Amino acid sequence: MKKNLIFSIVLFVLGALVAFAPYTFAKVCEAGEKVMKCHWTARAELFTGLVIAFLALLRFFAKSDALFLGLDAGIFANALGVILFPSVLIGVCGMASMHCHAVTKPVLLVLGILLLVALAADVLVRLRGRKQH
Repeated sequence: MKKNLIFSIVLFVLGALVAFAPYTFAKVCEAGEKVMKCHWTARAELFTGLVIAFLALLRFFAKSDALFLGLDAGIFANALGVILFPSVLIGVCGMASMHCHAVTKPVLLVLGILLLVALAADVLVRLRGRKQH
């Protein structure tokens, strides 16, 4: 039970960071006359991060392993989006000197990888717990 709480908190915090990083400490370019690709990446990450945080909140109320694994599958799909939006699907500004290219993209990639690592650890702990019972 305590491990479920810890993983849920970690996933919630990572989801919140994904949602708000492009608007706070890892800002994307300001939308001016021309809207840059990083603007749309930030919007996609806001939605994706909020979905991850919501699914992590639902984990607080889950009772069965099947429900935990289902919520983890949803978080997994969104974590892939966290990685793919700035790198493949939408992208960021092309100039390497731009803040979104130098800061936002690496931050989002690291957060996406941390989400995947936390999910893998949760599944391994859950499977190990099944074998012991």
